[in-house]
Amino acid sequence: MTEGLNVVEKLKELERRVELLERALIRPQEKTGPRMSVQELLDLPDSLRRTMLAVNELKEATAEEVAAKSNRTRSVETIYLNQLVRMGYLTRTKRKRKVYFKPLRYY
Repeated sequence: MTEGLNVVEKLKELERRVELLERALIRPQEKTGPRMSVQELLDLPDSLRRTMLAVNELKEATAEEVAAKSNRTRSVETIYLNQLVRMGYLTRTKRKRKVYFKPLRYY
């Protein structure tokens, strides 16, 4: 029985730590939309997470700008950016001949 209580206490401590991490990592809500939870960010595959982090840092960017930030090719970033648009994490707007991607939800 003592071992069961110890596990519950450890789980409560882990939950408290995760909450502290979320508060430390999540920026205050931006005017453009609701916050993205840390769990949502962690649930993304690593390739998409890298792209999402780059776009979030740039606020709004073309595939070329994201590629420069993530050290990947523009064509690879275009694929990932369009996938994030389909998933509802980014918006895509075209201005003249360039396509800009912007996070709908910041973390």
